[in-house]
Amino acid sequence: MRVCFGDCVFDAETRELRRGGRLVSLSPKAFDLLALLIEVRPRPQTHGQLKDALWPTTHVGYTSLARVVSELRRATGDSARGSAVIRTVARHGYAFTASVVGEEKASSAGEGCALVADDREYSLRAGETFVGRGPECAVHLPSSQVSRVHAQLVVSGRLATLEDRGSKNGTWINGARIAGPTVLADGDEVLFGTYRLVFRCSGPLTSTRTGPPR
Repeated sequence: MRVCFGDCVFDAETRELRRGGRLVSLSPKAFDLLALLIEVRPRPQTHGQLKDALWPTTHVGYTSLARVVSELRRATGDSARGSAVIRTVARHGYAFTASVVGEEKASSAGEGCALVADDREYSLRAGETFVGRGPECAVHLPSSQVSRVHAQLVVSGRLATLEDRGSKNGTWINGARIAGPTVLADGDEVLFGTYRLVFRCSGPLTSTRTGPPR
């Protein structure tokens, strides 16, 4: 299962959480808690259910669970007051409340994703790919309107997230300039400055874009 929410991408298969395209360090308990809450969302889990799932053979107090929740909130940029990701259900437990903007149950990592220009196709591998006119960029765009390192793509299965890297002329999806990590959908028109590409991704992907304000 791969899920995108906010600026985070959660991958249960590879046991990775990325935020803003960067790998976030999580303890095994925090990762397992996030996986469980995502799997049963939006249904809340009781304190007892969560303790039994995380510590099946060990008796722990409620403070142990609270520490894991706090770690998870720090990792995802959440807070107890904001509760944008993990909601505290008073005298009951916790629930996952973030809006999921992309979900994929299973696939081969990176298979079938590409950026397509008029004269060529750039296949996208799993993980991080830089886009720009510099030699360090796997997607090399020879245009003066494109910055040296213009943008970054993070591909996990058929879920691709695009983020501008402070470029001079901006990164645009379907005519809207993006302000943060944004999930791509098959057929999206992407402009790096004025250099036009189309994102293509074969195979099923359930995705509802929220993206940055337009």
